[in-house]
Amino acid sequence: MTGHRLAALWLCLFVIGSAEVVAGPIMQVMGDAFGVPASAVAYLPAAYGFAYAVIASIAGPISDRWGRKWPLMTSLSAFSLLCGVLPSSGSLATAIALSAALGMMAAIIQPVSLSLVSDVTAPADMARRIGQVFIGLMTAFIVTPAVSGLVAARFGWQASYYLLALIAAIAALLVARLFPADRARSRAHVPLLAMLRGALRLDEIKVRLAASYLWLGWMAGIGAVAAEIARRKLETGPAEAGAVAAFWGALIMAGNLSGHRIEKRLAGGALPIMAGMAAIGVLALMLPVTSAIVLAGAGAAWAFGYGCAGPLHHARLSNLSEEYRGTVNSYHASLLNLGIFSVSSLYALTLGALSLNIFIAAVAAMGSAGAFLLIMAARPLGLGKARSAQS
Repeated sequence: MTGHRLAALWLCLFVIGSAEVVAGPIMQVMGDAFGVPASAVAYLPAAYGFAYAVIASIAGPISDRWGRKWPLMTSLSAFSLLCGVLPSSGSLATAIALSAALGMMAAIIQPVSLSLVSDVTAPADMARRIGQVFIGLMTAFIVTPAVSGLVAARFGWQASYYLLALIAAIAALLVARLFPADRARSRAHVPLLAMLRGALRLDEIKVRLAASYLWLGWMAGIGAVAAEIARRKLETGPAEAGAVAAFWGALIMAGNLSGHRIEKRLAGGALPIMAGMAAIGVLALMLPVTSAIVLAGAGAAWAFGYGCAGPLHHARLSNLSEEYRGTVNSYHASLLNLGIFSVSSLYALTLGALSLNIFIAAVAAMGSAGAFLLIMAARPLGLGKARSAQS
């Protein structure tokens, strides 16, 4: 894959990553604008994740049969339009509906982008290449919270979404220009349901997809509300909260770049070890801190472990099958975003009655359960024999 195409897919993931976290540091500002508590704004990423989870399961089979380019280009264009409309929402309910529509477009963008990478990458190099593309997603976790907080403080929260609309439009133009015409990826006569069933018969698939929800979904979910957690812990404004979340994003990106190197040393143990570190590291966010620096350090284990293990998990799934690659990626994306939906909904529903620390403990417990599944999958006599994606 050429550098220009890799950069285009990087931008695709940057766009959908930004949509996950853009509201994080501006929940208070948006809540004031809509006349609702800040925690209610968490329904935006919740709706985004739920719609993503529902739609993603069909995006991959479609691209497996009829190609990658046209669904990616079309979904990016619609994503841009929706981002441009959302700031005009007259109520929180309208904004939630538009956020759900954004999630539907993202459900097509991510699995198709990852499948495009995997189509032209050797299995031994999969983790490295996916890690490079995932830097786009994690760069969003760095840049978007900081920019969103600063823009909200100076120009209003609407400007963040207008900027995101522009970036999505640029990504659509790059995909249209840089990628060749679509080719069918599998036999056209294979029914959609047969493709979905066929993917589920692959070795290891069920336990690894369960980890996509329990571990990756819940670890990514806490990232979607990380800036709001920082704001509540520090009792500060959106700019400082966004800066803390941006630091965590930098560690996630460092993990993306380090995962395949760690796998060279730890082989099949790299994924479950780093996944476990991330899940247990979430508990550090329960510490009673008042300093932004201390809070940033407390979240370091979660951020770096999540950044390392995420691309390794994606690579293992992509290597399970060439024929069903898009379908597998769609199942994975669906469950991942169902996890994000679960975390965002739990945050919005429980903080009025339960403490922030109980919410954090619940996320850590679910993530630990998912990490345990990855440990079992890595054992030769466990639920399945892990395949190495070393580079």
